[in-house]
Formats: sequence, C-alpha cells, structure tokens
Amino acid sequence: MIVFFGFIIAVFMTMVLIQPLMRLAVRWHFVDLPDARKVHSAAIPRIGGVAMVIGAMVPVAVWLMPQTQIAAILAGVAIILLFGVWDDRSNLDYRVKFLGQILAVLIVVIYGGISIRYVPFWSANALPDYLAIPITVFALLGITNAINLADGLDGLAGGTTLLSLGMIAILAYMVDGTSVVLVAVSVMGSILGFLRYNTYPARVFMGDGGSQFLGFSVGVLVILLTQQVNPMLSPSIALMLLGLPVLDTVMVIGQRVYEKRSAFSPDKNHIHHKLLALAFTHYEAVFLIYLIQSLFVLGAYFLRYQPDGLVVSVYLLLCAAVIVFFRLANLFGWRMHVQKDGPSRLSIERWLGWLRQDDRLLKAVFYFTVSVIAMFLVLGALLVAHVSQDVAWLAGMLLLVMCLAYFKRRGQPFHTLERAVAYITLAMVVYLAQVAPGVLGDFALLRNVLLGALVVSIAIGFRFSRTDTFSGTTLDYLIIFIALVVPNLPDLHLSKLGGANVGVEVAKLIILFYAIELVLTNTVRRWNIMRWVVSAALLVLVARGALT
Repeated sequence: MIVFFGFIIAVFMTMVLIQPLMRLAVRWHFVDLPDARKVHSAAIPRIGGVAMVIGAMVPVAVWLMPQTQIAAILAGVAIILLFGVWDDRSNLDYRVKFLGQILAVLIVVIYGGISIRYVPFWSANALPDYLAIPITVFALLGITNAINLADGLDGLAGGTTLLSLGMIAILAYMVDGTSVVLVAVSVMGSILGFLRYNTYPARVFMGDGGSQFLGFSVGVLVILLTQQVNPMLSPSIALMLLGLPVLDTVMVIGQRVYEKRSAFSPDKNHIHHKLLALAFTHYEAVFLIYLIQSLFVLGAYFLRYQPDGLVVSVYLLLCAAVIVFFRLANLFGWRMHVQKDGPSRLSIERWLGWLRQDDRLLKAVFYFTVSVIAMFLVLGALLVAHVSQDVAWLAGMLLLVMCLAYFKRRGQPFHTLERAVAYITLAMVVYLAQVAPGVLGDFALLRNVLLGALVVSIAIGFRFSRTDTFSGTTLDYLIIFIALVVPNLPDLHLSKLGGANVGVEVAKLIILFYAIELVLTNTVRRWNIMRWVVSAALLVLVARGALT
C-alpha cells in the first residue's frame, strides 16, 4: 500500500507543480530556444525536472527517512538538481557540470555506502575500496550523462528510463527490496506525471535538471539492486537494464573521437537523429526506441541469473543489430516513408473525411460510451459486496477535489487533476468489483459484452475524430506495453493478487481509461456529464464505507 500511495503522490505532485512552474519559466528565463541541433522550432519551458524531483522525492523522504542510504540519495539528487537547473539557466561549461555530478556521486558512494563490489568476469570476492570506489564513480557519471545525452525528442528520456525503472522495481519486488521498489516507483510516478505534458508535441521539457536526475536515479538503483538487494543477479544485467542510452552514448562519443572532435561537442549523430534522417516521424522514432529499449529490459528479466558471458553476448548482439540497421539503411538509401498517391487512396481519404465531418457517428459513440462508463462506475460502486474504510477515506478526498474543480471549471474541459481523479476512481471500482463482486458476479457476461462494444467505440473515436486531440501517442503505447506485459511475466507471482486476476483487470482498466479519454475529447464537449458520473461514484463509495 505504501508503494501505491508513493506512486500516486508522485504523479499528483508532478502534474500539479508543472503548470505553475511553466508560467514562471519565462519570467526566470528557463526556456529552451531552438538551434541547429534541436528538433523543436519554438521556445519551450525547461523546468519540468524541478516538478519531477519534488514529486518523486517527497514520498521517498516521508516513508524511507532517516535511512542513511536514502539520506545520501536525497542529498545527491538535490545537488544534481541544483547544478542542472543552473545549467538550464546559464548554459554551464561542461567542467562545472561534471563538478556537480562528482559531488553528488561521492555523497552516495562515501556517505551512502553505495558501490560496485561485484563486477562481470571477476571472482566471487568483493572488490576492495581502492577499486570499488573509482569504478562506481565512473559508472554513475557515465549513466547520468548517458540519459542526459539521450534526451533529444519529446518523451524519449522519460520513456526509456521508465522502462528501466519498471524492470528494476520488478526485480527488487521479487526479493522484497521494498526501499528500492518505493524509490523506483516514485520516480516512475514523476515521469508519468511529466510525460502528460512532454509527449509530442511537448509543452514543457525536463531540462538538464530532469534528465540528470533520471540518469543519477537509475544508476544508483541499478547498483543497489545488483550489489546489495540481490547479489545473486548477474552483474552484467546492469547493461541490459540501462539498454539503448549506453549504446547511444558510446556510438556518439566514439564518432566524435574518431573525427578528432571534442567528446562533448554537439552534433546530430544520436540514434534519434539518425531515425529522423531516415524519414521516420517524431512519433515513429520515439515509438521504435521504446520498442528496442523494451527488448533490452525484457532481456534483463529473462537473463537475470545467467552467466555474464551470455548476458554480455546478448547485449552486444542487440547493439550490433541496431548498428547494422543504420548501416544497411544508408547503404541502400532506404527511407521510412515514400509518398504514394492513387485513385483508391484518394477515394478512401474522401470517404474518411466525410465521416469526420458528420457529427452523428461521434455523438452516438459519445452517448453510448458515457452510459457504459456510468454503469461501471456508479452501479459498480453500488453493487460490490464490501467497501473498506480506507477506500472510503480516499474516495472522500477525491470527491472533495472533484467538487472544488466543478465550481471552478464548470462547463470547461477537464483539468489534468480531474482526469487523474477519474482514473483512480475507475481503478478502485474495478478492483473492488473483482475482489468483492457481490451481485455483480451474476452479470459477468453482460460486463464482457459491454467491454467489447467499448473497444469498437474507442476504435471509431480514434479513426473518425475531426481533430488529433484523441489519437494514440507514444505514452499510450508505453502504458499499454507495461500494463499487458508485466502481469504476465513468468515467475513474478502477480497472476493472483488479493484474489484479483491482475492481467484481466489491467485489460479492463486500459479499455475504460481510453473510454474516458474518448468522452473527454469528443466534439460533443459536455464535460460536466463526466464530472457528475465520477462524483456520483465517489459519493456512493464514501456512503458504503461509512455504513460498513
């Protein structure tokens, strides 16, 4: 439960802080101006990292202090953020940035006792301090800068780090490494809260403060996982957990050195730049990088107890596949998109355009979807067998948020905070309906039929929406991947959790979450209906819990 609340707090705090920080960014000159090596064309606030650090570290400080290692991590993160924000404001010389990173790393290594004692292809004996400390400092500096250098497209650094942190949390959970799980999940929550504003086209950047924070955090957690929480893991899986950013950094710096340029000179030789040069769209490039990173982190799971030689071989094989792909694409002049026009293509486009202009289809989808969501939320909350008092308390707090939002934003689009409340309410009701279904168990067939119809409605909404407001993003695919893959990993023992079939419930939640998005972005624009539905469900949960 602590991990769950830590995640929720991190998501909420990050989302709540980002908007006021965006308004202050221009006044404080924290904006990223376009230049020759960047892909955006307008000035964008780069202060998201501040919100991420606060959102992630508050739950960690509340539940894990005063542990020495946690205090060291918090101090290191504070230094990383300070120098990162300073760099975002003043474009520091790389030597000053390195000074801040070294200070942060030395704190976690010397004061926190976090070091690399077991290395691949070495004996089972722990390394002495005179070797362990410099190796750890070098590794943490490398990881911090690898993630920082990979932050080149909207959602890229956050998404790839999210995948790494997710696997770190899973591997720590399997051996009861609660502290590592909470830190990893809290950082994941801050990333998800940030990605809501950073998915293409981005409204805010995390800046150097955010990207260095992610690199520093994932580096520290990888070391804690493989060296202390579960030393039985192959030390080499650190490479798989970090994945593509390590390859990207080695490729870029190697090319700069080969061309006799400074290793820190800017250019457009990163993997994401190469994909854009091959005519991938921004969206496709980020999605492909997520896919490759997913292969790395899944490899870490399946190879976690394998010999170092096998793990490193698989890592190098995946890296070689990436390099060969670019070489062959350039050799044969292959490009992702080649424009093709024809009579059949034009007629289909005209037909789709007519459907987009006809409101009747989307209105029918809208009213059907609202009705199904209301049934799941209100009737679900009313008919479940039992509502505990802790659920009722949480529902009461969420209801207060919805009431305040209603009086302030009545008739206006949903605020991000209201969306989060709707998602959490839906998650609570779906969970209660599974662990204590009551009479709902008699309507399982009807429930499944309605969910199937919702899938059709969502597909229509995606395809025939007039605007791009309701369309798939890389964040959507990232969430779907995590939600569908994690519950089905072998040996994870999550197939049954509290009596709930996690895989099935996650699939239901995904469908219902996208149903809510369909309603909130529909051209009918009757947002108050969803406010009433969510508030009614919360009120029922509060009443049921009070009567328990």
